[in-house]
Amino acid sequence: MSTAVTKPTMPRRPDYLKAGRSITLDTNFFLVRHILSGIIYQYDVSITPEIPSSRCREIFRTWESENKELLRNILPVYDGRSTMYTKERLNIEKDTQQFELKIYKKEDKERRGRPQRFNFQIKKVGEINMDRLHMFLDGKVTTCPEETIMAIDVVLRNKPSLIFTPIGRCFFNRDDHQSAFGGIEFWRGYYQSVRPGNGKIYINMDVAAAAFYEPKSALDVLARAIGRDIERDIRGPLSEHDLKRAERELKGLKFITNHTGGKRRRYKITGLTTVPTDRLKFQVGKSDREDTVSNYFQNRYNIRLNYPFLPCIIADNPKKHIYMPIEVCEIIEGQRYNKKLNDKQTSDMIKFTCQPPNKRADAIRKGIDIISDPLNNEYQEAYEISFDTKMTSVEAHVLPEPRVYYNQRGGEKSIKPNFGKWNLKDKVLARCNEFKSWSVVVFAPQFRLNSGQVLNFIRQLSDICIKEGMQVPQGEPPVLHANPNGNIKNILAQSFEDAHRVYGRPPQLIICVLPDTKAALYNSIKRVSDTELGVPTQCVQSNKVQRPNPMYCANVSLKMNVKLGGINSYLGDQLKFITEKPTIVFGADVTHPPPGGDPNRSSIVSLVGSMDAQCARYHASLRTQQAKLEIIRDIRSMMKELLVAFYKSTGVKPERILFYRDGISEGQFNEALRVEITEIFKAFDDMEPGYRPTLTYVVVQKRHHTKFFPRNKGDADRSGNIPPGTVVDNTITHPVNFDFYLCSHAGIQGTSKASHYYVIYDENNFSSESLQTLTYNMCYLYCRATCSVSIPPPVYYAHLAASRARCYLNGWDDSESDRATVASGSNNDPNPSNNYSLAPVIPHLRQFMYFM
Repeated sequence: MSTAVTKPTMPRRPDYLKAGRSITLDTNFFLVRHILSGIIYQYDVSITPEIPSSRCREIFRTWESENKELLRNILPVYDGRSTMYTKERLNIEKDTQQFELKIYKKEDKERRGRPQRFNFQIKKVGEINMDRLHMFLDGKVTTCPEETIMAIDVVLRNKPSLIFTPIGRCFFNRDDHQSAFGGIEFWRGYYQSVRPGNGKIYINMDVAAAAFYEPKSALDVLARAIGRDIERDIRGPLSEHDLKRAERELKGLKFITNHTGGKRRRYKITGLTTVPTDRLKFQVGKSDREDTVSNYFQNRYNIRLNYPFLPCIIADNPKKHIYMPIEVCEIIEGQRYNKKLNDKQTSDMIKFTCQPPNKRADAIRKGIDIISDPLNNEYQEAYEISFDTKMTSVEAHVLPEPRVYYNQRGGEKSIKPNFGKWNLKDKVLARCNEFKSWSVVVFAPQFRLNSGQVLNFIRQLSDICIKEGMQVPQGEPPVLHANPNGNIKNILAQSFEDAHRVYGRPPQLIICVLPDTKAALYNSIKRVSDTELGVPTQCVQSNKVQRPNPMYCANVSLKMNVKLGGINSYLGDQLKFITEKPTIVFGADVTHPPPGGDPNRSSIVSLVGSMDAQCARYHASLRTQQAKLEIIRDIRSMMKELLVAFYKSTGVKPERILFYRDGISEGQFNEALRVEITEIFKAFDDMEPGYRPTLTYVVVQKRHHTKFFPRNKGDADRSGNIPPGTVVDNTITHPVNFDFYLCSHAGIQGTSKASHYYVIYDENNFSSESLQTLTYNMCYLYCRATCSVSIPPPVYYAHLAASRARCYLNGWDDSESDRATVASGSNNDPNPSNNYSLAPVIPHLRQFMYFM
């Protein structure tokens, strides 16, 4: 035990990994060979009135072209928001100056129209000494000067951002695109950033993809939004409901008109009129005469509208009363689709982005060639930056796979996985609890799925369970056919009573057969079962019940066993750090509301903690907090809740804690140290004054763009990817801090992505080998699968528990797939936590892994 630490600090790397088989990999990091010395000048850029970031570069280029005398062959670089860099100091009084700019619409080539006026102000805010970066690279200082990295990053991204469509650190064009379901299309592009490595600077280049609106008629977008066919179904005015759906889809999009020949004007959609085109009147010019929009287009442009009964688009500022018939409007190319993708679109996106390692490596090399093209590198020359176009090679080590143990009564008591995979043949699950009562609810219609088919599935599922050591209840369970649109609470309560009548005791599990994959029914079932009934449920798809197969039944049985309090497998003494002393392993995650939803909707915090020495059973603690807030504010009470649960489960308080934290970026590390770790220390005192277990806090990052490619075919797995157990902790990792990349799973399709682990606090004095081996071994304990997974199970479980908690949000309705609605009156409360509080899970259910 150690004493409390008032100011947690980030640990240094203890050593480098030497264990395991050594292999050589190529990585998508490209060495920066030369960086300028001296000073780079930083200026703040302010543009008023405020405009979307997509227009900032247009304004900046206008300023640049109109001020060549001021710039005097200086090439400024701009980040597209508020920062500009120059290699030489600008000759402006008091280092600040304002400029009046006139911006004409793109189609107004002769500048006859009324321009939009902007105030463009620049102000010198800093001088960046690039020599500090050279000192860091030479090992003379240990802290990387982030401002120098940012400046180099902006220089290298400046030209691509001018010739492509920039989004954050990515840039795209439509040359490589694919149409997708729902009127959108996917564009392939490139991600680029500058990152410090071990004594060097690198360009991290990767392939990226994003969804954009398909450039097409606004009428097509309207038809898709209301689920109608243009030719067959749209014959009259829209209902109020359809009008709102169409406006929600179109609002904010930019469009051009096609009714004036070559003069195609650009506008932004601010809404739809509630009156149809043939009844919407407006004042013609400066006269007192009024006319309908449809008559005006007939008389002025000789266009007879095909859909005069549809609303008009309200263009730009509503006060200007600019109305356009929807059929003369076309959506402009290159507008990003920011809403949450539905299941079909997500599937399409995965297929679009899925590239085998060799093809992805070729695409990355193509990307680096684009920014190194002599036609595009005038900024690199001006700022004296040069870089390799060949991937950097790194030394990696492949850790041995652990042996996975099952019940010693089985035919095969343990197994050594092969490339991260194994099966359940001849194996008995490690521990199966008493299972005496269950029931079945079928939400699929009987003409699709009759009782005979359901009972046949139950018999096959029971046979698999028995082979795996689970003693299923005797006799056939009661089967209830129910309406999926009915009262879910009453339906599950009836199934509860049916099981009690048949078995003489309440059900320990209710099997729910779903008609489809829609979320609304699933969420309702889980909310009722977890927060009102207190019985775990296992949902299965009706098509799987119709055609049952052993593999599917085996996967279902794994979930059933842990929901009943059992243990599927264990690793024995291969988790020495955890088995030597009482140790608890935590996983933490924060799930945010989807884009385009209610801004008041709370974020959900999930913390899970292990309850035994084999990290096989976990309890979950759930909270809500302010939307989009990543740092966990209530971690103190959540930690205490799980520490108490551990004590009740084992009879001892943990002496060591290993905490895996998902979801925070490098820019939030210091805040995590300041807030979360400090609050964790307070939770120890809340347990008992003076109680102080040793803590190691590890951030797990999946959202990065580092990729590895085996240089030799013999070092790859069957998919051409790096094998499970591959660790990289040199060359491209931080020169001082304790971080590493670990690929713990086998490649299935596409290119495997290693997880990035960053130790930001360590009182347990881990060596590189001990932490990397422990983390890797734990990835073989994910209880829903017979394969290793990409991140440690507690992090997965935290994510699953947070996803489940969405069903418990009071005031939230998931009945619509693309956007949910708030219950009446719930969004009037200024405190988001009151709008969307969590219904509590029934206490006795928390003892089991109900969220699986």
